[in-house]
Amino acid sequence: MQHILNQLNNEQKEAVISSKGALLVLAGAGTGKTKVITSRIAWMIHSGVRPESIVAVSFTNKAAKEMQERLASLVGERLAKKVELSTFHSFALKLLRSNHAEFGLQKDFSISDESESKNLLRESIREFHLEDILSLQEAAQKISHFKDCLYNDEDFQLKKNIFDSKILKQLFNSYNRRLRLYNLVDFDDIVYLAVNGFKRNPNLLEKVQDNISFIMVDEYQDTSHSQFEFICMLSSKSRNVCVVGDDDQSIYSWRGAKPSVISDFLLSFPEAKKVTLEQNYRCSPNILNAANSVIRENTERLGKELWSQQENKYSIIIQECENERDEALFVAENILKLRSSCPNFNLDQIAILVRSNSQSLPLEQVLTEKKIPYHIHGGTQFFDRKEVRDLFSYLKFAHNSSDLNSLFRILNLPSRGIGIATLEKIKDIFLQSQKIKSNASFLDSLKFFSNTHKGVWEFVHLWDNFGAKLKYSEGIVDISSALRQCYENIGLKKDILVSSANMQIAQFRMDIVDRVLKVIEKLELEKENIQSVIDALHLDEAKFESANDTSGKVQILTIHSSKGLEFPNVFIIGVEEGILPHERSIAVKNGEQEERRLFYVAITRAKYRLYISHCGFRKKGRSCNSEREPKPSRFLSAIPKDLVEFCRTDPQSEEARRMEAARKLFELFR
Repeated sequence: MQHILNQLNNEQKEAVISSKGALLVLAGAGTGKTKVITSRIAWMIHSGVRPESIVAVSFTNKAAKEMQERLASLVGERLAKKVELSTFHSFALKLLRSNHAEFGLQKDFSISDESESKNLLRESIREFHLEDILSLQEAAQKISHFKDCLYNDEDFQLKKNIFDSKILKQLFNSYNRRLRLYNLVDFDDIVYLAVNGFKRNPNLLEKVQDNISFIMVDEYQDTSHSQFEFICMLSSKSRNVCVVGDDDQSIYSWRGAKPSVISDFLLSFPEAKKVTLEQNYRCSPNILNAANSVIRENTERLGKELWSQQENKYSIIIQECENERDEALFVAENILKLRSSCPNFNLDQIAILVRSNSQSLPLEQVLTEKKIPYHIHGGTQFFDRKEVRDLFSYLKFAHNSSDLNSLFRILNLPSRGIGIATLEKIKDIFLQSQKIKSNASFLDSLKFFSNTHKGVWEFVHLWDNFGAKLKYSEGIVDISSALRQCYENIGLKKDILVSSANMQIAQFRMDIVDRVLKVIEKLELEKENIQSVIDALHLDEAKFESANDTSGKVQILTIHSSKGLEFPNVFIIGVEEGILPHERSIAVKNGEQEERRLFYVAITRAKYRLYISHCGFRKKGRSCNSEREPKPSRFLSAIPKDLVEFCRTDPQSEEARRMEAARKLFELFR
């Protein structure tokens, strides 16, 4: 243990050995917070704390897995596995599953995906004839907000607005009833139901508290209201809670996070000790000084000044480009220079950060032209494609026979002549049978109806052969094999062939399904069963993403998804007014400050080289004929000029010559 402590600086060491009581660790970017968290857990285990009583939660499964690996290197894999290291939602879901009756849930409930949730919400909107008053998107945002704020009937009654207190209350309750009818919970439900369940059942809360001695929260600045309440409830008895976060990296207000959650922690735990980590181990001093100068202009922050002992090798490049193609050429040319400068250079050491995925199209075109391999994170994933959602609907219905959304998706694939009227009749039979017998199976209703409908009989006959294989599959490989048999024999593969415009498209779609099945075979889940696969689909898309081979490829990702990552070489493109800061974000209260924090996060992803670019002309939206003349971002003026090498497009470059020819042609016709 002394060897571990010797590797820490004084502030890190203070955070590690302060294991009893409440602790706030204000940790700047690259200051070794994961090292502090894992060393602190190792210190507690060394001090005699049972590893089973330690809970550490983060916001991504990738971060949780990294903590698990680092902890295993400190205390051994056997002890590390006894510590609960997971995300908020994974931990809360585990509590819901192990105590489903106490939380008012049926066994084997499923998590609804976004599509299923919206279908049920659409039904509730129609029930109260709100189609002309409230859009589906607005309703979904309000429902999510109500769940994060832990609304109950009394909270609605306190609303002064009649629409909120009466209509939205009915909509909220109707939507939740529909979820429970089909034995579903949505993503927001996972923490919402856990907190409200603890409020209703103090004995259950006490039982859980008795098994938890220490709680740690990583990326605490991203905590929403419901997650904050969840942590407070679990730690209210022991008061042994440590939160690690950075108010300068709070960039998720759209999902309920706010920088003030750090000061809220100090109000809830006034006895808390505070430790600030400022020594950065990632970035060069030039990059850190630029980041400090940018974020210093925010008024709502606790304040800290990051510093580094790294060597300064490169200036920051700020490039003025003609347009987005010129910008893409600038990126590609510098990538080629980096690759040619070192024979063993790996392209995955380069990240291109964008404010939104829509910026990536010109990049993709130019990188493809220049034969530079790349990988886009967080774009339209193959798990969002119709054929893949169809495939997983088989899996979800095998697990939860009350999941009508999944069943109705697959019942008529390929077409069996089962129309909406037939589906409504089947659903009515099921609802009537549920009134008589609460655990009635929808399959029984299907079998009852199959005597009078050939298409339903065909599905039931196929399902009897293949559904059972899915239901009782053991292990990831078995699930993949059973899914493949369903795909090939129950009708999904046939539907792809029939519905595709030509054989090339059909083959492309079938290749995607094949990739998904191969990914499932590669998964390393703690419990290799059907429930684990389904839960991972909703809570751990990064696990599926990691099965893609990204080595040797330039990484393209949004700034939001880059948080927590680091790269030797980083390009931040489109640093212009209207993009960064985004025109919609600066229209809301404190929006400019969050956009500045977003730029700060982008800057601090870079270890050595940082390239920033902006354009003189940029296409507006998807239209090729609509252009605007953006100004460089207001955030750039904060970066000290002595840190920067300012560059412009070479007048003899490919795009500059094309633009000059276009200007001359325009003048000629004018």
